[in-house]
This record gives sequence, C-alpha cells and structure tokens, in this order.
Amino acid sequence: MSERDSSSVASHTPLTRGENLLVYNHNSNEAYIDLTFDLTPEELARRRTSWYKFKIAVWDSADKHPKERAFMLKLDFFLLSSSMLGYFIKTLNQNNVATAYVNGMKEYYHMDSNQYNYMVTLWTVGYIIGQIPSNLILHRISARYYLGSLEFIWSILTVLLITCKNINGIYALRFLLGLTEAGFFPGMEYLIGSWYSPKELAKRSTLFACAGTAAGMVSGPLQLAVLNNFSHSKLPAFKWMFVLDAIISFPIAFYTMLVDPNTPSTTNAWYFSDDDKLVALERRRRIGAAVNTREKYTLKKIKSFFSTWHIFVFPLIFLAYNNACASTSQPTFTQWMKVDLKLPASKYNVYPTALSGAGIGFAITISWLSDALKGRFNYVFVQAFFVSLIVGCSALSYWNIPIGFHWFCYFLIGVPTSWGQPQIFSWVNRLLAHDDMKRNFVVVVTNTLAYVTGAWVPIFVWNATDAPRYFIGFTYTACLSAFGVLMTLLATYFSKRDEKLMDKAAFDEESEGSPDDSSVEEVTHSVALKN
Repeated sequence: MSERDSSSVASHTPLTRGENLLVYNHNSNEAYIDLTFDLTPEELARRRTSWYKFKIAVWDSADKHPKERAFMLKLDFFLLSSSMLGYFIKTLNQNNVATAYVNGMKEYYHMDSNQYNYMVTLWTVGYIIGQIPSNLILHRISARYYLGSLEFIWSILTVLLITCKNINGIYALRFLLGLTEAGFFPGMEYLIGSWYSPKELAKRSTLFACAGTAAGMVSGPLQLAVLNNFSHSKLPAFKWMFVLDAIISFPIAFYTMLVDPNTPSTTNAWYFSDDDKLVALERRRRIGAAVNTREKYTLKKIKSFFSTWHIFVFPLIFLAYNNACASTSQPTFTQWMKVDLKLPASKYNVYPTALSGAGIGFAITISWLSDALKGRFNYVFVQAFFVSLIVGCSALSYWNIPIGFHWFCYFLIGVPTSWGQPQIFSWVNRLLAHDDMKRNFVVVVTNTLAYVTGAWVPIFVWNATDAPRYFIGFTYTACLSAFGVLMTLLATYFSKRDEKLMDKAAFDEESEGSPDDSSVEEVTHSVALKN
C-alpha cells in the first residue's frame, strides 16, 4: 500500500545557481523531488498508536516523508526563531515608550498635554512612509541582509534616545524608528506565507505574533527592575530601558543576517542541502502556489491587483483590528490601576503581564484548531475578536460598572489582540498563495492602511487629559469593531463565492478533459485553497 503523488518525478538540471536565485528546468506538472513513500504495515501500525496521534496533533510534520520532516525541522527552527526574536525586540521598543511614559518620562519632559500621542503619531508617519517601498525592495534583494540591517539600524536609534535633552529630539528619533521598523512586520508575514501551506500557516503566524505579545509581558517587569536598580543613577531610570533594548537588539540583528532563509526560490541558507531546496520548491508546487519570487513589478501587474476584492476588503479589516488594539496599547489599563485604584508601580507594571500571558495561551490554542481545520475558518476567529472588543469597550465607555467587571473588560479587550492579527494574515496568505506578487502587495497594503488612521486618530480619541476613563476612545473602538464585523462578513461572502466558482471551473475542466492556460490557473488556485 503506497501514498503517491499523481505527478511524475522529473530530472532537474539547474539553469542558474546565482548568489540568491535557483532556477530549475521544470514543468509545472512535474515534481521537483520524489516525496512519495510506502505505507508499509509497520508504518500503518505506527500511525494507529496514541504517541503518533499525539505528535501529529502537537506538530504537523510527523506524517511527512523523512526528507520533508528533516527540511521542516530546519525551517521551523531558523525561520521562526529569527522572526520571533526580531518581532520581540521591535514590539519591546514600541511598548517601552508607553511604559517609560508612566515611569518618569512624562515628568522628565514635562509632558502635560498631548505629547505622548505626538510621539506615537510621528512613529506612525515614519512607519507608513517606509512600508510599501520596503516590501518592494524585499521582493528584489536578500531578505536576510535587508531585515537584519533594519534591526541593526533601529538598535542604534534606540540607544540615541538617551541623548535627547528635550521632547523634540524624541520626536525626531521616533519618526526614524518608525521608518526603519516599517519593513519588518509585513516582510516577515510575507516570508512566513512563502514557506508554509494553508494548513501549516496559522500556528506559525501565531507563534510569530505571540513574540510581540511576550514583549508586552516583559516590558513592565523590566521597567520595574530598572526602577529598582537604577533609581540613583545619573541617567534617569526610564532611559536605562532604552539601553537594555539596544543590548538585546544588536545580537538579534546579526542572528537574522546569519539564518534567515529568504524565500523558497531564492534561498541560499547554509543549513539547507540541495535536496532541502528541492523539497521547498516541491511543497510550493503541491499546493498550487507561485514558486518564482523574483518577478519584476510592472504597472500593468500592479493595476491587476485592484481588479479583485482582496485589496479593498482585507486592508479595512486590518485597519479595524489594528486601531481597535489601541484600547490596550495606549496606557489605559496601567493608568486605571495607577490613578483610580492607587496601586503602586510594583503592581501596575506587572499586572498587564497576566493579560499578555492569557492572550498567548488563547492564541496558540486557536491557531492549532485553525490549522486542524486547514485554515478554512479564519473568519470565525476574526469575528470573535471584534465581538469581544465591542462588548468590552462598550462597558468601559459607560465606566460606572462593578470593579470586578472592570477587570474582566480589560482582559476581554486585551486577550483577543493576540489571535486577531495572525488569523487575518493567515487568511490573506492562504487565499493568495497562487500569486506571489499580489500576496506580497496585499500584505503590505493591508498593514499600511491601518497605520494611516493610526497616525492621527489617537490624538483626538485617546487624549491624555481624558485618562483614565477615555470615554471617546472606548466608544470609538466599539464602533470601529462593529465596522470590522461587517467587513469580515463581506470577506467571508467573497471567499466562499470564489471557492464555489473555482470548484465549478475545476469540475468543468475535468469534464472537458483539455484545460486551457487560464482555466489551469483557476484550478490551481482552487487546489491551493483546499490544501
């Protein structure tokens, strides 16, 4: 009894083997490498054991060909470790400004008005400007050196924050930090989507996202440790946080340059053998995904991206998600504990870690469930995020609620932020796997639009003078989440409609027996959606 791919196995001769690109003489219907294997009686017996079922439930490579298992072990370790560490330090940099604000920065720079939101806005402006050019650059050059260089530059800029004598210097450096950090998140989402199949995406994207949540857990306790150990230093205690950020960041930048694998068609990673590189290409072929990631952008190609609904709907969904997250990324929770509850720094700096920890637990559980369902129910978990925010923010905008319910509402709006992001981007990567350039473009536009409103809306809706109640901010977030519900319903409708059309196209071509080029692309997309 055998498990076999229906395609024949071709012989492959590299046409070019350049520094960043491998191109093979290859027919799209032929396998790059033979990953079929016999399901012997012994193997079938092994697959019926409880240990095997446990392994396949925990991770998704136990049932694969030995060559593919070995490849995925390397890929998971190096790609996930470098992406998670990079996202950790990026998010730590962002969170530490909010933490520093409530631990001395406000008083040091006499931030008695809206200066905090100005800092956020200038970072966001730099982030908006840098994103689309950055991802276009990433599509043409080595990801490992480009992303690693960005990490190295923002580490230097973080150290320079300690030299600022006034708030204007902080403003300038925050803008530059946003500019250099712009390329990292959408770039990594694109890379993760380049290596994994739809039924593998959610858990990897979630682990990547959880690294950012973990930074939120570390920020408060780290600041508390700084306050306790550097309170008598000549340098203000909150500035030591920036020093520690840089100390953590520099080695991670070099690690990214060493191990990031680029994309399947451009990888020159030292830990991949020639067989590993063929396995990577074969995995892309089997799901009907685009293999070549070095096609040139043209005006005609970019215009074609706007002929389908993805470029219009997904950016609006992520805009609603990202801006709704401000309900906890703003110092709402800590300000409530500090001002209303009169809790000491030892508590209001530490308690938010429980919120982040619960978020990681829920996000990982949901991602495993999502992958077990082959990613076809991303929309359910995205809707769950928006509904949670509607309930929690509506209650907090009313404000006069029992203190126990008050605590619950902060968890209700904080915990779902950990699973919303990976479910949205897994959805995008799954639907657009067949068109690499469009997937790259939609990912970066989706992320960019969210920050266009994030650049100026917080100044009006999260005014620091409203702390700790933030009536306008919580009301705005509840309404924004309702808009997110509507956009998710729209995306769900279009997704299901497209799947039905592609299933019909696949059936019609099977009946006719001689597909033309355009129908092959549609059928390939249908296969990609199903796998």
